[in-house]
Amino acid sequence: MFNKQITRKYILRKRLLGLIFGLVLSIIVLKVDKKLWLPLELETINNRNISVTNAQRRLDQGIKNDLVLILFDDKTQFLLRQNGMPIKDFERRGRELLKSAIEKLESYGVRSIGLNLNLSGPSNNIQTDDLLAKTISNYKNIVIADSIYSNTFLFQPNNILKSVSGIGYGELYSDYDKVVHKIKPIEYGYKNILAFSYALFSNAFKNDISKDLKLNNEFYLLYSNTQIPRYSFIDLVQGKVNAKLFKDKIVILGVSTKSKLMKEQLYTPFSKIELISDSEVQATAFANLAYHSYLTKLSINSYPFCFIVLSVLLGMIFSSISTINRIIIATILFISTFTFSQFTYNSYQLLVELVPLIFILLGNLIIGSLIFLQLNLQEQNLELENALLLLQKRSKELENSQELLKGKNQELTVTLKELNEKIDEINEVRKQLSGRREEERKRIARELHDDTLARITDLKRYIETLIMSSDISILLKQKLGVTIQILDSVTQEIRRTINALRPSMLDNALGLIPAIENLLDELGRRSNYRIKTKLMTRITKLRLQESDEINLYRIIQESLNNIFKHANASLVEVSISEQPGQVLFLIKDNGVGFTHRMDMPQQAPTARNGYGLIDMKERAELIGASLQYLPGPNSIGTILEITISLDKIHIINKDTKLEISLSRK
Repeated sequence: MFNKQITRKYILRKRLLGLIFGLVLSIIVLKVDKKLWLPLELETINNRNISVTNAQRRLDQGIKNDLVLILFDDKTQFLLRQNGMPIKDFERRGRELLKSAIEKLESYGVRSIGLNLNLSGPSNNIQTDDLLAKTISNYKNIVIADSIYSNTFLFQPNNILKSVSGIGYGELYSDYDKVVHKIKPIEYGYKNILAFSYALFSNAFKNDISKDLKLNNEFYLLYSNTQIPRYSFIDLVQGKVNAKLFKDKIVILGVSTKSKLMKEQLYTPFSKIELISDSEVQATAFANLAYHSYLTKLSINSYPFCFIVLSVLLGMIFSSISTINRIIIATILFISTFTFSQFTYNSYQLLVELVPLIFILLGNLIIGSLIFLQLNLQEQNLELENALLLLQKRSKELENSQELLKGKNQELTVTLKELNEKIDEINEVRKQLSGRREEERKRIARELHDDTLARITDLKRYIETLIMSSDISILLKQKLGVTIQILDSVTQEIRRTINALRPSMLDNALGLIPAIENLLDELGRRSNYRIKTKLMTRITKLRLQESDEINLYRIIQESLNNIFKHANASLVEVSISEQPGQVLFLIKDNGVGFTHRMDMPQQAPTARNGYGLIDMKERAELIGASLQYLPGPNSIGTILEITISLDKIHIINKDTKLEISLSRK
């Protein structure tokens, strides 16, 4: 009960500390500068751009069907010349060419044109600026990208910007990895200025973005695995492109020369080596809006209370459970977090802020483990102190118990002595009963021999006299002949019974060996010689005390009877050998085996077969012999092992050169 109270107390402490540290950890994560884990977040965004989702498929299909890029690239800069020199500053010096390109595109039937060019400043030729402005004013499907930080754009727009139907800011901000990840649809400042991609989307589809996107005012780019169709500017102005390819398309015209990208290099999220122009990024942003494939982000700052509750719960759980359970739960939460994040990305185009979640999970796991180990150590120390006090108390009780035990030992010694005396008395009674039983058998055998057998012999002689007489008929003589045969059979059975009751061979000079030989002969006769018997020994004469000898004989006799009744054997071998300090009797058969015999000692004694075994065991105890049943080789047959100490042997003669081996068929 006391240990349960200690455990409950420390569990409450662990949970309280886990709650406190989980709360502190969540507040730290909420307050910390997000730039610390921004690189990891951007890496997760890059990896997800590679996966194929429904949004990705819409984006790829839209780009194939609706978008075209016209780029003033290295080829254009090399081939397009002015006064024999390459046009390097195309945005200032190529406005007449730009006018021609716009007129060509409009003649091809494009839906909208986006000029991702810096046209806010004056060129070297004011006349060409006016011509470009006049051309642009003729069409309502042209959008120009310009810097929101340009003084000209903010306060004194030139004629080109005044003539256009839509203007959007074209500033792209790449993060530490030189990849543009997110764009603001609206730049709030002096005016609510639309992003170039948003302005082009509104012009091309005559539609507006969703209220949620406006309210959030940022979206993450989903980059396409399909390259946007692109053509060199010089191919357009020289008429080398197929006009049908531009029919009803949104065309973005921009600059993509390596010389320009030397200062501000942009890369694709798929490869940090492959360069990408800002016009391609603007085209991707436009396609994201047009085909609803942009990504929104679920930030922990949007739901700080839920984040704090999650951290507190993790702290309480990790600080109060065992290490194995902690690892299992943490693994499940890790997998669930990544699975949930991927699910929201695939199904809802939602980027869950993974790094703070993983940080809070790892932080609580480490802190909870430390709390658990520290308080567990304190709890174990306290339990150890209590156990020590309890041990001291038990020691005193043990000392008192030892005094009581001494008194009980003395009483037990007296009781044990009395018990041994009773056992000796019982053994003596058993010996007397065994002796009386043998005397009774001997008396019955003598009466059968002297009285019953004599009377049967007299009867047989009388019948033989009648048969020899001429006063009776032949038929009666035949019947009397059958009677004589029956009397011979009865005589033989009575002699066998007499021998079983009191083996006469034990009384002659040869003793036990001939008696065992006779038992084997009798077993062969009883089985009609179906059972072959064999006796193997080098001992020629073996004598024990009379009572011990008869008991040993009865054990062997009962064992052979059991083999005859239950073993279904075809061979029985009895071997007798002298070993150091003892004589070993082995009775082997090749019958049904150790586990199938009905006479095995593992079974409880029954009226059918148990008393013979009990009698064998009691007789073995009386003569101080050990008796055990063993399975035969390969579990075939059974071996009865009887071991008698040499102290019990009175006479033993042997011939080391002769081994008696008798086979009976």
